[in-house]
Amino acid sequence: MEIRVRIEGIDEVLRQLDGLTSRAALRQGLAAAAFLVERAAKVKAPVDTGFLRNSIQTVSVTDREAVVAVGAEYGIYQEMGTRFMRAQPFMRPALENNRERIAEIIRGAIQRDLR
Repeated sequence: MEIRVRIEGIDEVLRQLDGLTSRAALRQGLAAAAFLVERAAKVKAPVDTGFLRNSIQTVSVTDREAVVAVGAEYGIYQEMGTRFMRAQPFMRPALENNRERIAEIIRGAIQRDLR
C-alpha cells in the first residue's frame, strides 16, 4: 500500500521555471513533504506490536512525485477495513490533513532556490 504525492501540472511549471530553478529543489521539496506525510501516518497508525508503524517509509522521491509506502501486508486492511473489522485510516488522513502544509513546503523549496 502506498500514497503518492504528485505535483499536478508539473510539466507546465517546469517549462515556466526552466533555467530559474533546479529539479533538485523540487526533489528536496517533495522529499520534505513525503517525510511530513510519513511522520503523520506513523502517529495515526494503530499500534499493537509496532510493526505496522515501523513499516511506513518514504520509498522514492523524484522531481515529479514522492512515494510513502506501508510494508506491512495487513496495512491495507487497517486503512480500509474488512467486513469483519472497522477501518482505522492512517495513510489517507496523513495526506489529507497536511495538503496545505505540503504545498507550503514545496513552494518554499522552489522560492529558496530562486533566490
